[in-house]
Amino acid sequence: MSLGKKTRLPRKPTPPPAAFPDMRRAAVGGAEPASRPVRLLDLTAEERAELEQANALVIDGVGRECFRGLSIAESLEFLELRRVGLDNDDQSFLKLVLLGDLHEAAQRRLAP
Repeated sequence: MSLGKKTRLPRKPTPPPAAFPDMRRAAVGGAEPASRPVRLLDLTAEERAELEQANALVIDGVGRECFRGLSIAESLEFLELRRVGLDNDDQSFLKLVLLGDLHEAAQRRLAP
């Protein structure tokens, strides 16, 4: 077997570009409505009323409800820590304060 030259195989004919479906995603936030429904956080009616009054909830680019200024993972953790409240261990309480501060800073940026 020679290492110097590769053998050329005949090319297969390629179908015209119109034969392929458009594989690009629609722009997020574009003129087209989102095809997926919004996934809401698992909140009680009292929690939802309080948070909606404070305008503390937003919908992220993927259509998931989360706390303003927090990612979905941070929002889920913040919600659990918030429900436990002062009964958290020290490490969890510090995380609650950190996430709460991030959320509060985003809320302040929103206010005039």
